[in-house]
Amino acid sequence: MFNFWGSKEQQQGQSRPSPEASATPWYSPSLVTSPSSSRPQTSGQIPSHVSPGEAAGIIAILKDKSVDELRKLLSDKDAYQQFLHSLDQVTIQNNIREELRKETLHLARENLEKEPQIVELRNQNNPYIRACDCSREAQ
Repeated sequence: MFNFWGSKEQQQGQSRPSPEASATPWYSPSLVTSPSSSRPQTSGQIPSHVSPGEAAGIIAILKDKSVDELRKLLSDKDAYQQFLHSLDQVTIQNNIREELRKETLHLARENLEKEPQIVELRNQNNPYIRACDCSREAQ
C-alpha cells in the first residue's frame, strides 16, 4: 500500500527514476513557499536557532553554487546530506555529540563498576533499615 524509501516494492517498481521523479524535491514544498510570509512554513517542526553570522556564512556558501548545484541540493537527498555534513557548524555539533556520547559511556561504566559496592552497602544497611521501619510501625 505504502512505498517507503528504499523498500523492495519501490526498487522493483522503478529500476530507473523518470525525469519527473528526479526533479521532484524530497522535502516538503511548504518549506519553500509561504503564502503570507517570506519565511518558510515549518508545519510543526521545531524552529532552528541560527545566529545571523552563521546564517550569513551558509548563505555565502550557497551563493557560490550554480543554479544546477542548488537544484541538485533540492532534488537529491544524498547531495543535500553531503553538503549539510560539510558545513563547519554541523561538523562542530557532530564532534560535540560524539564527545558527549563517549563521556556518557564512561560514566555508565563507572556506575556499573560501583554496583558491587552498592549491593554490599545495601546488604550491610538492610538490618538497620528494617529496624527503623519496625520502630516507626510500633509508634
